[in-house]
Amino acid sequence: MRLFLFVLALCASLMGVTSQASAAAFGSSILNSSNLRLQYLSGGNWVNATTAQATVFNTTILSQSTATLGGSSQTSGIVVGLDAPQSFVSPSFSLPANQGASPLVSYTNAGMGLNTSGSFAIGDTNGSGNTVIGGSLSSSTLAELNTLGALSGAANGNVGGTSVFQVNVSQSGQYRLAFDAGLRMQTSADGTADSEFRVQINQGLVSINEAAAELNRSISGNASVNVGPQSFFTAAASLVGGGIATFTITQNSTVGAAVVPEPSSMAIFGLMSAGSFLAWRRRRV
Repeated sequence: MRLFLFVLALCASLMGVTSQASAAAFGSSILNSSNLRLQYLSGGNWVNATTAQATVFNTTILSQSTATLGGSSQTSGIVVGLDAPQSFVSPSFSLPANQGASPLVSYTNAGMGLNTSGSFAIGDTNGSGNTVIGGSLSSSTLAELNTLGALSGAANGNVGGTSVFQVNVSQSGQYRLAFDAGLRMQTSADGTADSEFRVQINQGLVSINEAAAELNRSISGNASVNVGPQSFFTAAASLVGGGIATFTITQNSTVGAAVVPEPSSMAIFGLMSAGSFLAWRRRRV
């Protein structure tokens, strides 16, 4: 019994010394898209659609952002439009100024009051435009976090936007969506980052649901991704004139901290287990 109490006291002492040693993580995911446009196959060439081929008559754009750090959370809710309020949680910093323009860039790298000496989680969305014809739509999603010292509870940033266009198709033929996009992701230590860009085209029995592989990534640990900006195209959809087609564009950026036991914590757990086993053996003898 005395041996067990001694081991328990030793472990408690070590826990007091190492309680602040928890996993630090940094994660950043920024996905910028722009110049979204509807194209029509004419004479063997893809050209931007005009009202002669299709007309947008209904547009719904929704965006939201959430930031969580150490059990504290802030969310913008679901906002109509591409420029959602920032979500920001930090015990060390005040809310940084909204970047106010697309494309978004890393708050840390932009020196906007944030740096790797303090903990924070942030989500930000921005964009402009409301139609696929003319190439006027741009959208940016940014999720970023940094955790230092003891961390209790989750740390993550999650931002996303969904754009839905309904189109009156005047002329039957092959249609596709074209857009330009760039992706920058970075993680260190126990950070994680994810990105998603998905396009769905529906009309009657026609249904295309695809995602550009370069823009749908998941990384963790000491890793980075740098894509574009470059042009992307969906698969061709055969749309029938006189009908309505629906185009749904989903864009998301996510970061998180995978908090795992530090080696010192694992050692303490092992020492406690060994102490318990020895105490049990002494009682058995």
